[in-house]
Amino acid sequence: MADSVSVALIGAGRTGTPLLKELLKYSYINIVGVADLDASAEGMTLAGEKGLFTTTDPIKLIDKGEEIDILVEVSGDASLKKVIKDEFQKSGNRKTIIMHDLIARLFISMTTGQQELIPSFHPDDVGVG
Repeated sequence: MADSVSVALIGAGRTGTPLLKELLKYSYINIVGVADLDASAEGMTLAGEKGLFTTTDPIKLIDKGEEIDILVEVSGDASLKKVIKDEFQKSGNRKTIIMHDLIARLFISMTTGQQELIPSFHPDDVGVG
């Protein structure tokens, strides 16, 4: 059993940034990288300041493959989930878990002491794609 977890984040905006801030608090979490189409997104800036790998091409992050234990997908692009799954299937990656927006929102709500679940900025992005 591993004593640390490697996480990659696709989406560095309104959901990804607060999640990244929480993940950075824990020494047992290794951030593999952050991807967002907007290089100036708040989470991309924060990741860059922390010396983390950043890219505007999510495929470059997905290609890190089994380096990633959990791939958090909070981009709001519902079609990206299929791309991620297809890329993992092509590469034979059966290790990485894809974490959805709902789980990210639950995690952020709990770790920041919210009494209610934080709202979704992507209400049409549901399910596993």
